This record gives sequence, structure tokens and C-alpha cells, in this order.
Amino acid sequence: MEDSRYTPNELFRSARIRLFGTREALADAVNAHLAPAFLITAADIGKIERGVVTFPRSPRRAAFRTVFGVAADAEIGFRNTRADQEAQGDPAGTPADTRSCTTSVTHDGGCQQRPALQAQSLVRPQTTSYPALLRSGQPMDLFCSGPSQAANRGGDVGETTDTFLLTPAGRFLSGLAIPVQLHPAVLSEQVMTRVPENYAEDPFIRRSSRALVVGQVGEPDSGAFVLDSRHARRRLRGAAGEARLPIPRAYRLDELALALLWAVAAFDDALLNDDAVLTASVHDIAGYAAMDRSAASRDVAVDASPASLMWLGSMFCADHIRRHTSDLTGPPVFWTREQRGEEAASWLLFTHKNQYLQDTSGRAGPGEQLVRAFCVPRSAVAESASSERALLLLAAALMESYGIRATVTDASELAATPGFVYDNDRRAITATWIGADGVWYVDVVDDRTTLRGFADAAGHAIHHSVCPGATPERRLQVLADYLGLDWTWLVVRCTELATCGRAGIAQPRSRLLSLAGFDRACRFLADTAGSGN
Repeated sequence: MEDSRYTPNELFRSARIRLFGTREALADAVNAHLAPAFLITAADIGKIERGVVTFPRSPRRAAFRTVFGVAADAEIGFRNTRADQEAQGDPAGTPADTRSCTTSVTHDGGCQQRPALQAQSLVRPQTTSYPALLRSGQPMDLFCSGPSQAANRGGDVGETTDTFLLTPAGRFLSGLAIPVQLHPAVLSEQVMTRVPENYAEDPFIRRSSRALVVGQVGEPDSGAFVLDSRHARRRLRGAAGEARLPIPRAYRLDELALALLWAVAAFDDALLNDDAVLTASVHDIAGYAAMDRSAASRDVAVDASPASLMWLGSMFCADHIRRHTSDLTGPPVFWTREQRGEEAASWLLFTHKNQYLQDTSGRAGPGEQLVRAFCVPRSAVAESASSERALLLLAAALMESYGIRATVTDASELAATPGFVYDNDRRAITATWIGADGVWYVDVVDDRTTLRGFADAAGHAIHHSVCPGATPERRLQVLADYLGLDWTWLVVRCTELATCGRAGIAQPRSRLLSLAGFDRACRFLADTAGSGN
């Protein structure tokens, strides 16, 4: 509820959502233009949007004008209502300079670090911020740059630059260098990008591996918009040689698009590289399917990457649960161990996960509801940047879309609870692949002490959830608040993406991945929030 003492600054807030998405992203962009004494936080931006601060100090106002691309304070709603208002806009205790660095290729083929403010000139530094994806100190705005093959073939288009978007390594996912070409663009109904003539035949977008075309839009509505190279080729196929490349406005390169791109590209790379290893491993583990209890060491797929082992463990655990759900007599509670977006992305991207949800969602009878409980301690929230937290929230939205109530406990003492499916005091199915010593551990248990522990964990998560609510919308909105996400921004972005699809940003190459889960989560969140259910 808004405080009636203050008038919200809607001009500022709408500009922030349109150009930067989250408050954290705007703070990163503004701080690149400020001395250490004036650095701001997402909380400071929240005060401006709520109208608590109406006229920040002069250096901050100048930085805001720069990143928003406006000439006057009034254009972003700043008003000097009291002579001492400036003093309210400078909270103490802000950390010293935390600006990120960008990596650029030197003439001898090496890479050197330089301040982000200089290197962001590749993608309009004054108006576009590429936020940290995992945690502070691992920014997504890292590019290696070099000469483009098409740099001198574009006529009046001007010189272009091939760059590599360097994604950070996660706990399971490897860091990648994704080839990128940057081209000037203008906004209309779509983002019309000026590419070289006959760009459909350019080797850059005809490559079989992943590559990105980025349209850079100038002031006042600045931003960067991304398109997968395969989609760029399709859009230009059969078009005139001088045709511009249209990119949907929904493909704005913000935190949500970057999180999706990071997860898809990293899983894709791992699964494609390990395709033969995984095929052999699936054949080798077939014998485990006949066992009620099994554990697999990492020797099962000794050459597979951690990300591929995630897929293998997830697949086996899902099959184990499906094989034994006929033993359950009531609507079960599912306990899942995902605490961060990197782990939760498996629900959104693994093809077998979406099918598993379809298969298990029918276990509830008339008037009954399935529950899936997460344990997400506050420490896990603090260690994850908002981009990764958005993936976790979308995973919860995916559960809700199947009629499965997502509940979250912050009790850190429950974080080591194995994954289980429990319906009464007689039997439970356990299936753990996240945090397991090997690839997986599965069992069917009837020990009363173990069952009581599962019942206590499930009961605590249900009755002490950090996201209570009678409707999916309310539960997801409260969860967004717990995760520190801007609900309005997330709804807007999911609505935009639900309209035009997500494959144009990050199309999976592996047969083991699909965007069906991500698509469904976005549509559900957009429809649910829009209808008020």
C-alpha cells in the first residue's frame, strides 16, 4: 500500500521499467557515472519511485538524466518541493566504487580489463546496463571485441564489430563466449535494425553454433534488443538485399532475457558436447530402473560435465517417481531441493521435466490440491542476483500453472532435506539429484521415523510459508517480494514475452531442451496477474 504522505513518481518508475527493468540494473547504470561518495542502491531508487525522495542531490540528478537520456529533471519527475530535500537523497553507508570491468581483445590476441564506463560504448553506455547475473563481481556486461567480417561490406550502414558476450560460470554451468554482432537500430512497431546488405548470406548468421544479433537503439528510448542468429536468418530469408532486420520490442536485453540466454546457452553447450556420453549412460543405467533403491556415483558418466550430470540425475529421479506414484494413496506433497535459479532452470528447460509435471499433476482428486515445497533460505536469496532469482520464481509459476501449489520455507535447517514425495504415514518416495554425493539417490521408504521427519518438514513448509495466499497470483506476488523482485516489471516482461514467444532470444539446439516450460510459466504469470486471480 502506498503511503498517503507521498506522491509516487510514476514518470521515473515507468522510465526505469521500460529501459532497465529492475531497480538493481538502474542503480548499476547510474553508479557508473557517480563518484564513490554519491553511489546509490536499489533501495534509494525505491524511495524515489515512492515519492519519499523527490529531488536527489545534484550529481545524482545529473547521472539519472544521463542514463535516461533526458535534458531536464522534470522529464523524469524530479521536483524541488523543499529546500532541504537534497539532503534526504544521500543515505550513508553506500559501499565504495563497485563498477564492473569489461574485457576487450588486444592487438596481440590477449584480453585486458578496462572500466565498464569506457567499454560499454559498444552498447550505448549512457543508457544501457547489463546487470550481474549471478552475484556481484560476476557481471554479464563482459565482452571480448574484435574486427567483424562484415565491417567493410555494409555501405552506409557503417562499421560493425563482432563481440563475444561472456557469460559467467555458475555452480554447475560453465561460462561461455557467445558471438555477438552489434548494429544500429530505430524503434517503430518493432526494432528496425540496419544490417549490411544481403545479411541473410553473411557467414556470421549462417553459422550452426549459437550467435546473437543485437540492435542498438539511440536516445531517447535507448536500449539493446537481441535476436538469435537462426531467427535473424529466417526473418531475412527472401527479403530484399537492403532490408532491415526487425526485432520484437519484447526481446529487450534486460535481466530476464539475459537469465534465459545464460541458462539455455550453458545447458545447450554442455548437453550437445556430452550427447554421446549421455546416450551411453542412459543405456548403462537402464538396469537401475528395476530397483526400489539405488545410488549412482559419478563414474556412471565420468566424462560428462556437471550440467550434463544434472540432466542425467534429474531424468532418473523423475522416472523413479513416476514408476512408484501408483503406490501412493492420497494427494502427495512433493519436496524439491532447488534453492537458486541455476537449479530451478531445469524445470523451465529440461524436456522431461515438463512432461513429468504433466504426468504427476493428475494425482489430485476433486477438491484436492497437490503441493510442491521449496526450501529457500535467506542466505540463498542474498547470494543470488535478481536475474537468477527470476528463474526461481518462474519455476514456481510453472508449478502453479499445473494446479500444484508452490510453497516456500526459509528454514535453513530444512535445506538438507532430501527430495521426497509423501502422502501419508505409510510410505514415501525419495529422489535426490541436487546436492547428492553422486548423480542421484532414490529410495522407497516406510520407516516411521523417516516418514515423521518428512511429515514435519512438509507441514512446516505449508503452514509457515514465506508466500502464503489463497490464489496463485497472491502466492507468486508475495514470493517475488521475498526474492526481492519487482513484481510489476516481471509481469510486464512476461506479458511481452508471452505475446511473441521466447525462442527468438535463445533457441535451444539440444533435443533434450525445450522452452515449453519457460513459455508456460510466462503465459501463466501474465494471464494470472492480468485477470487478478
